[in-house]
Amino acid sequence: MDSIAQARLHFRMLCLLLTSVCGFASDSNTGDFAGSISIALPAGSTDSPYYRIISPSLKGQAVFRGLVDSVSDNNISFSRVPDLLDPTTLSNPFKPGMLACRKARATANLDADGNQTVSSLTIDYAGLAYQVAPEITIDLPTEGNQSGVNYEVAQVEATLGGADQITSISVLNGGKGYAFSPKVLIEGGPHYLRVADLDSNHTGKFFKIVSNSGANVIVDNNLSESISSIFSANSPVEIFEAWTLGSLFGYDSTSLNEGNSSSADYVYVLKSVGQDGTTNDFVPYFHDGTAWRAVSDTVSDYGDVIIPPDKAMIIARRASQPLNLVLSGTVRTQGTFIELPEAHKRALINNPFGLDIMLSDLIPPLSLTVSDSNFSGWLANESQEIADNVRILNQGVWETFWHDGTNMGITTKAYATARAGSGVGGSLSQQDISLANGSITHMSNPSLGTNVTVTSPGHGLRNGFMVTIEGASGYKTDDNKSQVDENGTVVSSGSGLVIESAANGIFLVSNSTANTFELEGKSGNCDFIDNGNAFWSTGSGGAGYTSDSMVSFVGGGGSGGKGIAKVNAGSITTILITDPGAGYLEAPNLLIHSGGWKRMGAGRSPSNDFTVPAGSGILLVRNHSGGVATRVPIRNPLK
Repeated sequence: MDSIAQARLHFRMLCLLLTSVCGFASDSNTGDFAGSISIALPAGSTDSPYYRIISPSLKGQAVFRGLVDSVSDNNISFSRVPDLLDPTTLSNPFKPGMLACRKARATANLDADGNQTVSSLTIDYAGLAYQVAPEITIDLPTEGNQSGVNYEVAQVEATLGGADQITSISVLNGGKGYAFSPKVLIEGGPHYLRVADLDSNHTGKFFKIVSNSGANVIVDNNLSESISSIFSANSPVEIFEAWTLGSLFGYDSTSLNEGNSSSADYVYVLKSVGQDGTTNDFVPYFHDGTAWRAVSDTVSDYGDVIIPPDKAMIIARRASQPLNLVLSGTVRTQGTFIELPEAHKRALINNPFGLDIMLSDLIPPLSLTVSDSNFSGWLANESQEIADNVRILNQGVWETFWHDGTNMGITTKAYATARAGSGVGGSLSQQDISLANGSITHMSNPSLGTNVTVTSPGHGLRNGFMVTIEGASGYKTDDNKSQVDENGTVVSSGSGLVIESAANGIFLVSNSTANTFELEGKSGNCDFIDNGNAFWSTGSGGAGYTSDSMVSFVGGGGSGGKGIAKVNAGSITTILITDPGAGYLEAPNLLIHSGGWKRMGAGRSPSNDFTVPAGSGILLVRNHSGGVATRVPIRNPLK
């Protein structure tokens, strides 16, 4: 059997698992913190690989942040900016072509005499489509402690040839203190533009940059969106370099099992265009020990295959030893968008937030529809064969989920607060959950170092909860707690300048009594006015709920805690703990999930929701016969 046929056979076995476990027929319906995440890949074999969906999120921090000047079609213009060396001179923000070329790679060579200097650079890959010479940065020396004497950063310069590639790299200064060959960083590579306006309905959308000049970028608008309505004048944007197979896993060597196509681990990337609903939609790549290859082409170098920031991939572990795969990147904290595929197509999307989230977070209720005429909605239905499907690889086995329409009418999302577990071993109890609110009749105005005391008769709060204070105001006071006017002049009581209280915000409850509680670490700045507008809350019941919802607890050092949010008249009124978990020595985040997800094989019992692990992803299968490719917003559940 040749290697291509073998790769297709193995992936067909994967999809047979999908068919047998998920009940899918083989027709057109078939399918921002920097850090690292560790992903366990159990041992597999060439005959029976272990499959797992992984996603790397963003590649490092933004390389550019700025404001849009103007927009014309898919062309976005930016104003010139002050030059770093001469602020009186305005310069273009970009180098032509640098945001959409293929990045060159090079290796630094040290002086053979042991002088700890860089003597030359070997061009490993000359790049492609450079319009100007890229800047090359040499990593810092590893030795030396005196600048200019035994510690100095090397400096080099690239020269371009006629084919828009680097033809040579000259060493301008070999530096000092290099005991080992330093890392060489070269400008360029694929980039994506992201909407960064937090007040925009489009915040978090990514667009691939297909070309750029000194002050303009042209983006790929594959969904034919109105770019001018997304990027308005003076709206903030960010530009990120995209991951490629080589930059993510390594160009010359990787931690994956390397070798020929018969033995190496595979990385499957789903085609974005040209899908036919078969295993051919997934392109298998492998590393042969020198470069990335495609199973269908073992000669060309595929290290520059782009991994979009919203997409995931499937790894087939074919080695007999387990692997702890570590992926580095930048976790998104703000909301973003996922792209739904068109009818009878599939999309492999990622979990972008760096924490375990639920299906109802990735596909929120407002994105659901039960109407066949709503072509942009994710179709919910009691029948799995009619509804759009989600597939999750769980312990190497595909599981299929679909939404039955439950709670899809949520208009205001409920939330509640938890404190550290008061049970044995940090387990949670009912008294560790609060979904309450109340009016404030008085607030003290203490000096710095003394906590504000809030009066709210019969509030029921316990120490350790986080409480939100809103609407509090009062007469401004000075350091001596005398009321003052807008000029700081002391005035009579009741005549001071009316201001918002500094006690508005989120605070830890301490020293709670039957009718009062203190705001830990918050002193006063005004004499409270009891006008009926001041309230405290630890949660809200939301609106639009039709069915009980699942509750999970994230963080706080614990795990395993679960609960059910009970619904009455469209709102969450009570949260019951069904599993107290353990280890919650600090307050966890309490998450209420909309639910409504069913799992194949669970009969008519709703699965309610399902965890999508950090660094993982899901496979979307669009059964909606009229479904169009579109984007839907998702929000960080901890925000």
